[in-house]
Amino acid sequence: MRNRTIGINVRVNENEKKKLKRNAKKSGLNLSAYLRKCGLQQEIYAIPDENIYKIYTGIVELKNEFPYLNDEEIKEKITKMQSDFLDIYNYKKDGDDNGDNKNMGD
Repeated sequence: MRNRTIGINVRVNENEKKKLKRNAKKSGLNLSAYLRKCGLQQEIYAIPDENIYKIYTGIVELKNEFPYLNDEEIKEKITKMQSDFLDIYNYKKDGDDNGDNKNMGD
């Protein structure tokens, strides 16, 4: 049985509603749950990007395979993860297409 029976009416404009819905979706919550958490000052976590999760699983696999790989195989796997990560990072920066990754290291 639902224990939330009291409604609260909040007026927003169209852009605010879109923003609130987008933020709720990023955190995997419906709009009501998102607004409740905001109003009650509870932690809200964004759902990790699927591509970042793939890199994470690659790191876990590398850790498990590490004793069985030679130096070249390890270097290849790390280079691939580095490249994948930089692709995601640059995409998240709204398509930085100049290839300048100064702030990410080599």
